[in-house]
Amino acid sequence: MDLTLTQPARAAELSTPHPAASQRIVRVLLFVWTLLIACPIRYWTIDDSIDNTWVFALNYGAAHGLAIGRDLIWTTGPLGYLVFPMDIGHNLAHALLFQCAVWAVLIAIFADLFFRAVLTLRNLAFFTIFFSLSAPLYWFDYMGLENLLLAGALVLLVVDRHRATSGSREFGRYVAALALAGVIPLIKLTGGLLIGGAVVGFLIDRACYQRGKIWRELALAAAVPLGVAAALCWMLLPSLHAFFEYVRGSMDIAAGYSAAMSFAGDPIEFGGVAEALVGFGAFLFFGTKANRRSAWSLAALLSAPLLMSIKHGYVRQDFHVLNFFTFAGLALALAALVLPLGGKRSIVTFLVLLNFGLLSFVYTFAHLDIREAIAESSGLRGIVMAIDALGFTNLRAALPADTAYYPEARVEPEIQALVADSPIASLSIVYSGVVTENLNLRLYPVVQRYVAFTPYLDHRNAAWIRDQGPRYLLFDGLTIDHRQPWAETPAMWLEVYRWYDTRLLGKRSLLLERRAAPRFEKLAAMSRFEARLPDGLEIPPSETPVFWTLRCGFSKTGALENMLLRVPEIRMAADGGAAFRIIPGVLASPIMGNFLPGSLAEFAQLMNPAAPHKAPVERIAFTGPGMAAYQSTCQGDFLVPVPYH
Repeated sequence: MDLTLTQPARAAELSTPHPAASQRIVRVLLFVWTLLIACPIRYWTIDDSIDNTWVFALNYGAAHGLAIGRDLIWTTGPLGYLVFPMDIGHNLAHALLFQCAVWAVLIAIFADLFFRAVLTLRNLAFFTIFFSLSAPLYWFDYMGLENLLLAGALVLLVVDRHRATSGSREFGRYVAALALAGVIPLIKLTGGLLIGGAVVGFLIDRACYQRGKIWRELALAAAVPLGVAAALCWMLLPSLHAFFEYVRGSMDIAAGYSAAMSFAGDPIEFGGVAEALVGFGAFLFFGTKANRRSAWSLAALLSAPLLMSIKHGYVRQDFHVLNFFTFAGLALALAALVLPLGGKRSIVTFLVLLNFGLLSFVYTFAHLDIREAIAESSGLRGIVMAIDALGFTNLRAALPADTAYYPEARVEPEIQALVADSPIASLSIVYSGVVTENLNLRLYPVVQRYVAFTPYLDHRNAAWIRDQGPRYLLFDGLTIDHRQPWAETPAMWLEVYRWYDTRLLGKRSLLLERRAAPRFEKLAAMSRFEARLPDGLEIPPSETPVFWTLRCGFSKTGALENMLLRVPEIRMAADGGAAFRIIPGVLASPIMGNFLPGSLAEFAQLMNPAAPHKAPVERIAFTGPGMAAYQSTCQGDFLVPVPYH
C-alpha cells in the first residue's frame, strides 16, 4: 500500500494545529477573557439615587481639596475617588490614569499565572470560569477595583504557595502580594481587612508547614504593606492625624453597621450560604488525599475572607448578598488553580461547577439586571467603557447628557433664588443635584448623615455645624429605613437647632438660615434616671424644650449578634404615633423630648422662633425585635437649655 500523502492531504495536515499549538491558543484566549473581566476602567454620571450621592460628594470633595480624615469621613480612603470617578475638576483624567496603572499590574499578575506558573490548561480553564462568576464583585455599588487588587494579591499568594511546594519558590510574588496589601486599605479599609485576614492565614499555614521557620515571611509581612501604605499616605494625606482619623472613622462605620443598617431578607438565602460552603469544602477535601497540604493551605488563606464576606453580605440582606456569593466564586477560582480536577476528581469538579453556577443564577444574577450580569461576567462592560475612554474629549462631552437627575428631585426655584451664591449644605440623603443648580455646596465630614452610626461620627458632623456651618442648610425630611429624623443624628440636629432658623418651607425642601447667635448656650442636667426599654420614657411636662439621652449597652446576646452578623431593629414612637427606626448607640446625644419633630412641617415649625410649639410629647415607647439585644436597664438624663447671654 502506498502511504505517501497526496498534496491536498499533506496541506490539510500542515494546516491542522498540533495539540500543543491548540493548547497555546486556548491558553491565550482564557488569558484574554480573564483580562477583560479584570478591566478596572469605569466612571459614573450624576443621578438621584442614594449611593450616587456619596460617590458625588467624595468626587466633589477631592476636586475641592478636601482631605480624607481631616475633612471627610467614609469607608473609602484617599485613593477611593479614583475608583468611582465623576467628571468633576480633574478627577476623571486622574482616575483613568490610575485605573490604567491598576490594569497594567493585573495584566502582569495574570500573565505570570497563565504563562510562567506552570499550571495545567484544565486548571486555568476552571479558574477562568469561576473567576467570571465572581465578576459582579468587581462592580459592586460603585466600588470593585479594590476587589480586583484583592483577587490579584490572592492569586499571587496561591501561586507562591504552590511553587514553594514544588521547590521552586520565588519571593517576588509574595512581596508583590504584600505591596498590594498596602494599597488596598487606602482605597477601602474593609478591603484591607480582607487581604489582612488572608495574609494571616497564609502565614499560619507557612508556620505549620515550615515548623515555625518563617521569620523572613513575617518580617516582610510587617514591613512591606506598612511601608507602601506609609509612602502613599505621605503623598496623599495632609498629616498623620488625618490618617488616624480616616482609620477611626472607617472602623466606626464598620462597627456601627451591624446595628444601624440591619435588614432581614429571605431566610432561604442562608441555605444558599451553607450550600456554597459545603460545595467549597467538598472541592477542597473530597478526593484530594494526595494534595491535602494544598487543600489546607487554601482553607487557611480563604477562611477569614469568606467569613467576613458572609457578614458583609448578610447584615443588610438585600443585594448585598452578592458580596458572599461572588467572593465564593473567587475562592473556587483560586482553589481550581492548584487542586487536581481530572481523573477521579472529574465528577466532583463538574458537580461543584454545576452547583455554584445554579447558586450564582439564583442568588447573584437575580439581584442584577440580566444584561448587566452577562456584560460583567463576559468582560464586555469594562472593555466597552475602556474603549469609550479612549475618546476622552467625546467622553467628557457625553457624560453630562447621561445625567439622570429628574425635575421633581431638583431644588425649588424659590429656594435657588434666595440662596443665590451663598454657601449651603444639604441634610438630605440625596443632594448631588445641588451642584446641577449651580449652588455653592459645602460638605460636612460624614457626607451622608445616615452613615453617622456612632457618637464619634455624629459629633464630627455636629462640630462642623457649630464651627463651620454655612449660611444655609437644606433638608427634604426623608430618611432611610423609616428612621426618626432627629434621633438618626441627634448631636448634629442639636447644633442645627442651636444655630439655625426656618427661612422657607418649600414644596419638597426646608431652607434653614444661620442665626447671628445660638438659641441657647448649652444644655444643663435636669434629672438623671434609669429606664427599661420595654417601659418607655415619660417626658416631664414643660413649656420650654426638654431633651433626653439614653445609654444602653449590648446584652450578651446582642454583643454576639453584633459580632457575628446583625442586630435586629428597634423602633420608637411618640404618644402612640408612627413608629420610627432608631439607632440606640447614638441616643447618648440629646434628643428633643417634648416637641420632637417627625415631619418636614414639624421641623419647620420647631425651627421658626415666631411659631408656637406643637402639642407636647408626653411618652416615648420602644418596640421591635432588637429589644433583647440591649441591656434590660439603661441610664439616661433629662436636660434643659441654658439661655445664651
